[in-house]
Amino acid sequence: MLTYRTGAAGAPAAARFMSEHLLQQTLSPEMAAMAEYYEQGVTPPTLADAAASRYGRFMASGAPLAAETLDGLVRAEAERLAESGAATATGADNGQDEPNLRALAALAAFAAAGLVGREEAMACMVRLSGAGPASEASGAGAGDNERRFDAAMAEAAVAPDRSSAMAAPRRDMNPMLARRLGIEPQRGLKPDEVACLLNGQRADGGAIEGRVQRASSLPLAQIFDLDAAQVPTREELARMLAGRKVNGEALPAEEAERAVRRLLSGLGVKDKTLTTEQRGHILAGRDAEGREVEARQYRTILEAAKMRIGYI
Repeated sequence: MLTYRTGAAGAPAAARFMSEHLLQQTLSPEMAAMAEYYEQGVTPPTLADAAASRYGRFMASGAPLAAETLDGLVRAEAERLAESGAATATGADNGQDEPNLRALAALAAFAAAGLVGREEAMACMVRLSGAGPASEASGAGAGDNERRFDAAMAEAAVAPDRSSAMAAPRRDMNPMLARRLGIEPQRGLKPDEVACLLNGQRADGGAIEGRVQRASSLPLAQIFDLDAAQVPTREELARMLAGRKVNGEALPAEEAERAVRRLLSGLGVKDKTLTTEQRGHILAGRDAEGREVEARQYRTILEAAKMRIGYI
């Protein structure tokens, strides 16, 4: 069975808080701190710990990793970081792009975990060329690269792993669906993109092709210009059934048809056509079956409204 919940947002900005909530880690920092307390000082895994757990099996023999193997593992880890959507802060303000930063973060975690030596890691950055921060395209000198790598390695040894429990698109998502929603399955979603999706838009803020949006509806009391706290009189009910406001002003044809249909539905009319008997009951202050309608029931019917779905 498919279950879902809806909320009224109206704009991507209004869904921003929900998107940030959905992108939070499975275990919040507060809960992680509580868990640390009850674990008697056991600290959460660092970036280096996570790398050792994830790739340590490749070092089981004790022999150094072959260059091709190391390059492949770094690329795999960089892709995983991209899919997780985790931010990579190291070097964020030195002009490097995200793929380079992710490759740097992966290598630094490997080195901090003891999976690879520093010299091997620096050589790997050179081999990765355009995918690595040591490439010629980066424009950075060797000394800058080494200092940047040392800083990232020091951070990986102490910084907690924030990439293992992040929300990400399904990798087996239908490509046609991904294109229609403006999603790139190979990377994680940013909060702004999630907010747009929650607001019924493409991830880039555009309209979703073929999407049908449920229209909102005003309360009947507002449409008919009626005080919902008061039981409508026979004259007012007659005007409402005729598609008019209680002051006699005619409503637009389509609006009148929808409003009368909602009123009749609330009073128990199941068919599209109102019978003479049912009309008599309604004008007498009863429902379509002849049962008395209390003021509270009238108020519920007259105040009911449907807001436009903002996010799903």
